[in-house]
Formats: sequence, structure tokens, C-alpha cells
Amino acid sequence: MKFFTAPLPRLSRMPGDDTSEAGGNVRALRWAGVVLLTLLTLALAALTLGSFASLNPNAPLWLRSVGSVETILSRQAGAGGISSFGQAVGLTLLTSLLAGLTAFLKPRA
Repeated sequence: MKFFTAPLPRLSRMPGDDTSEAGGNVRALRWAGVVLLTLLTLALAALTLGSFASLNPNAPLWLRSVGSVETILSRQAGAGGISSFGQAVGLTLLTSLLAGLTAFLKPRA
């Protein structure tokens, strides 16, 4: 008994994944975006780590200094009314979402 098996559509296909020249330009732009989002994610991860370190008085000084930078930046952004722990949890969620977005936008082979 022979069954008809049609090829499954690629669900992970995004614009710019084809091999045409115009698709190659879009693919290069997507790679540039992924690199920028990765750098932003790493910066937010460092600020998140510093934010949690500032909650602990026994944390290393350099790590608490990163937490101080995060506190200054969050006050400038208007999040000064949120508790330190709330800011750390919020940064954790934001960093996770940004990392997921970066992985989703990465061009596929």
C-alpha cells in the first residue's frame, strides 16, 4: 500500500532565506541586525547581573559598580520608583525576551 506523502512546508522560512541576489542582501541585513541584538542582549545581561549583585552587600565591588550604573540608567529612564528587586526581575525578563528575539531572527540555512 502506497501513501501519498507531500513535502512538508518549511515553517521556519523567512524573507531573505532564498538564494537570489536580493535575498542575499536581506540576509546580510538580518545578520547585521542579529549581531546588534546580540550585543544589546549581552549588555542587558551584564546590567541584570549587576542589578542582582547590588542587592547583596558581599558581592564583589566591580559587580556592585555595574549595579550602580544600572541604577543610574534606570532612574534616567524613569523607573526610579520601582524597587531594586523589581528592576532586576524586569531586566531579567527583558533580557530573556531579547535573547529569544535574537534567536528567532537569526537567518537559517
